[in-house]
Amino acid sequence: MQCGFTLLEMLIAVAIFGVIATIVYSSFNALISRTDTIKSEAAVHEMAANCLNRISRDLQALYVEQPPLYKPPDYDDDPDPYRFAGEMDYTGSKRFSRLGFVSSEHLVMTGQRHYDPEGKTPTRSGLARIRYHVDTYQDKESDSGYALKRGDKPFPYDELHGTTEPEKDPVLCTGITELSFVYLDSAGNEFETWNSEDEGRDYATPRAVQVALKINADGREHSFSTRIVLPVYREPIERVKRQ
Repeated sequence: MQCGFTLLEMLIAVAIFGVIATIVYSSFNALISRTDTIKSEAAVHEMAANCLNRISRDLQALYVEQPPLYKPPDYDDDPDPYRFAGEMDYTGSKRFSRLGFVSSEHLVMTGQRHYDPEGKTPTRSGLARIRYHVDTYQDKESDSGYALKRGDKPFPYDELHGTTEPEKDPVLCTGITELSFVYLDSAGNEFETWNSEDEGRDYATPRAVQVALKINADGREHSFSTRIVLPVYREPIERVKRQ
C-alpha cells in the first residue's frame, strides 16, 4: 500500500498556512508601523522640548534697564536697543506671535560677526538681542510649511541700517501651526502684545510669559506650553516715582 496526502488535505494545509502567514504579517506590519509612529512622536516631543527650553533659558537671562538709567523715550528718540517687544504679525496666511528682547544667553556661531563702526573686530558683548519669529520654509519633500526661528545679534550692532536679517535666522522647530506668547503683568492680567516703550504699559516689562506651541507631524497636531516667570522686570515708571 502507498501512503500520502490527498489533494483535499494539501488544499486544507495550504489554506491554514495562508491564514497563519496573513496574521503574522499583519501583526508584524502593525508593530513596525507603531514603532515608526512612536519614533516620530518622540522626535516631535524632543524638538518641542528643546525649543521651549531654549526660549526659557533666553527669557530667564533677560536684561532690563532700570531707572534712573532707563528714561522714557521722547517722540524723536531712536528705538531703545534694550526694549522688550512682543507683537502679532502675519506670515503667509497665518498669524503668529513674535518676540524680541535682550538676553545674556548669546550663542556664539562659527564665523559670526557683529557690527563694528570702526571696521575692527570687536570684543564680543555678553548681551545679545534675541528674536523669535515664524517664517515659511520648504522641507526635503518640497512641502511648504512654517518654522520657528531664533535670531541672535550680539551688541553692538547697527539696528537702523539693516544688519539684522530675519530670513537668515537659524531654524529651531519645523511644522509649526501655532506660536503664541501671552504676557502677564503684576496683577496676572494677560496681554497678547507688549511693548516696554509703550506709555500705555507705563514703560514696564511683563512679570511672566506664557508660550503655546503647536506642531503638525504626520498629519497629527501636538500641543505644548510652558510659563516662564521673569527673574528681572521693570516696574511701571509712575510706581517707581511714587517710591
